[in-house]
Parts: sequence; structure tokens; C-alpha cells
Amino acid sequence: MDAERNIIIADDGTMSARMLILDLLDTGEPPAFSVGELVRAGAAFGIEAPGIRTALTRLKAEDRVRAIARGRYTIGSGGAPLQQRILGWRTRLDLRRAWGGGWLLAIAGPLERADRTAWRRTLRALDLEGFAEAETNVWARPDNLEGCAEGARQRLATLDAAASLCVVEAAGLDAGRAERFPTLWPADARRAAYLELAGALDRSGVRIDAMPLPAAAAETLLLGRQAIRAIMRDPLLPDAFGPADGLSRLIAAMNRYDRVGKAIWQAYLRG
Repeated sequence: MDAERNIIIADDGTMSARMLILDLLDTGEPPAFSVGELVRAGAAFGIEAPGIRTALTRLKAEDRVRAIARGRYTIGSGGAPLQQRILGWRTRLDLRRAWGGGWLLAIAGPLERADRTAWRRTLRALDLEGFAEAETNVWARPDNLEGCAEGARQRLATLDAAASLCVVEAAGLDAGRAERFPTLWPADARRAAYLELAGALDRSGVRIDAMPLPAAAAETLLLGRQAIRAIMRDPLLPDAFGPADGLSRLIAAMNRYDRVGKAIWQAYLRG
């Protein structure tokens, strides 16, 4: 696998208590977990109970999780926007519309960069919305998603991008930019990475029944997490930039794997 493909689907395979809790709650199925279930989930990754409890306390303070009953937790208001986005992985391709050749440009300046933490969130939001850095202080993407510039502003806002970020629709690029902008996304490497990951999901789904239940639970969560991260980070480019069959095949493979993973986790949490 080359460097571009590593960047696209990179996941170091580790799981922290914080990541585990959010990953489980972000699925929305079931919508809530008891402390005991979260502790048992942590055991599959070698995370001890105090680590789970400490992470829960911190996530509650950040409003990323909230208690709905004594010792039972669900996603908090601070995590709800991202959860809703994650839950849409199955219909990710539906966000695309026909591309008329126009572009969206996001333009940043000193105001957006003034706060380092806010700037990191802005860069993350731009990446998740499929913008690529085209030149100094300018990020671009084809204007082929629902809502055009206003829709992009709303989605960036839910991802905590700087409110002052300028997002505009652009047409009539000069010849140099019109030729260069479509090369900002490594379409062939992305497709190859998706097909490789789809194959990994299918292979895991075949062998998982022969694995000890804790190991099977850990593998399905880690591999499923990697697949959903790849799906949600896809820039949803027009077909003119390359075929979307890699993403559609990855989504189909993840749909199959999701059913396997949910059954394994239900069995594991029941003890």
C-alpha cells in the first residue's frame, strides 16, 4: 500500500477508553449503555474499569455523554451533531448531485487562524467536508453537494469550523486552476484503498466465528471503525473525477459487516 492510501485509511489499531465509549455510543444501536456494559467492552481491549470510569467522568464534563438513568449513559448534546453525521454512513453517496463545473472556495485569513484550537477544528471540518488546500489560504472542492455554499456553511458549522470562514461559490476559473484543482484528490489511490478495505471486511466476516468472543468483538469494532472513518472522510467527488464504485463497494461491505459486528457485540455484552 503506498503513502497516499495509508493516509486515506490510516488507523493505528489502538483503542482508548474515550474512543471506545464514543464509538459505541455513536452507533446509536443500542442508544445507551450501562457502566457495566462499558466496562465489559473495555475488557475486550485490555482497558481496566478505572480507565472507563475516568473517561466517562471527563466526557460528561464535556457534554459528550449524558446520564439518562442511574449508571446508564447515552450521547450528549456536545456529541450529537457528529453522531448524526456518522449514522448517515449508509446513505453517504446520496448527498451528491449533478456537477455543473462550479466550485466552492473556503478562504481563511488571520482572524480564523488567531486561535490555534479553533483553527485545528476548522481544518478538521474542511477535511471532513472534502475541501483540499488549493493554494495559500484557499481550500476548494467541486460544488456538487446538496445546498451549494449555504449547505457547506451549515455542515462546516456543525463540525465547529470558524464562523468567520468565508465560503463562496466560484465559476470561470482560469485555465491553470481549472486543470490543477481536479488533481488535488488522489482518486486512484482512494479507490484502491477502499477495495482493499472492503476485502478486509469480507475476510474478517468469514473467519470471525472461529475467534474467541472478546477478540471477535475487538476486531469488529476496530475494523468497522476504520471503514466508517474512511466512508465519512470521502470527499464525494463528481464522477468526472473518477468512478465512485470503490466507495459504493466499501459501503456495501460495511453493511454486511455491521450485521455481523452487532450480533457479536450483543453476545459479548450479554456475557
